[in-house]
Amino acid sequence: MEITKSRSRRPRGAKAWVALSIMLFAPALLSGCASVQRDASLPINDPNEKSNRAVFAANQAVLHPLSQAVKTVTPGPIHDRLHDLNANLQEPRVFANDVLQGRFQAAITTFGRFITNSSIGIGGLFDVATLGGLPRQSGDFGQTLFVWGVSEGPYMLLPYFGPSTARDAFGTIVDTVGDPVGWFLGQRFGWGATVGTGLLDASVRLSELKEAEDVSIDFYAFLRSAYYQQRRADLREALGLPPVVESPATTPVPQGRAKHAKSR
Repeated sequence: MEITKSRSRRPRGAKAWVALSIMLFAPALLSGCASVQRDASLPINDPNEKSNRAVFAANQAVLHPLSQAVKTVTPGPIHDRLHDLNANLQEPRVFANDVLQGRFQAAITTFGRFITNSSIGIGGLFDVATLGGLPRQSGDFGQTLFVWGVSEGPYMLLPYFGPSTARDAFGTIVDTVGDPVGWFLGQRFGWGATVGTGLLDASVRLSELKEAEDVSIDFYAFLRSAYYQQRRADLREALGLPPVVESPATTPVPQGRAKHAKSR
């Protein structure tokens, strides 16, 4: 029994050590990254377009009929409640990333949202915080890496999860594995909630984009552009700037990137 008890304590001790390390080293990381030049214009960089298009076609073939089936058996009101619940479960993750990015006002807002929706919102089934003047904040580890000065890398089409960059793909892994709610409830629940509610959201997104797909000459390029536009706004917000979408054509390109663009 003693051996079993000692083993069961190790994961908690490891988690506490990780949390303590973040608290100790976050100020140093933020101060060290303060002078790093960060480019929120995020120029489109898709050198692996051929393989990305293959993944895109596979996603469309598998997820579209599956999402339609899910949408059929999931009435709108139920989907809305599950969507709000999933968003509330993500708030601790958003809070942690806002702290790591030095966005303490956003972290305070996120903390208030989580407390409000978890109590008055019946565990997060209803987003009453937004109605009360506490809008949802952005905050993911891909953003955090951007604030720390990590380059975005090439555009990627991930199976199931869709558009991303190399930086954001790694950030998604860290967010999922290091999710505080996942630690508390178990990683299986964390992955299950992410995949399950992600499929519900995907069913809504795909139906909303169906009209655009029907009239689009190149739906792959359309979704890639939409991803980059939204991500530019997220990165600007991470820097404390207004989340305005800026076109790469009107944004000054750093010298190194300009040389790379000319050589392509």
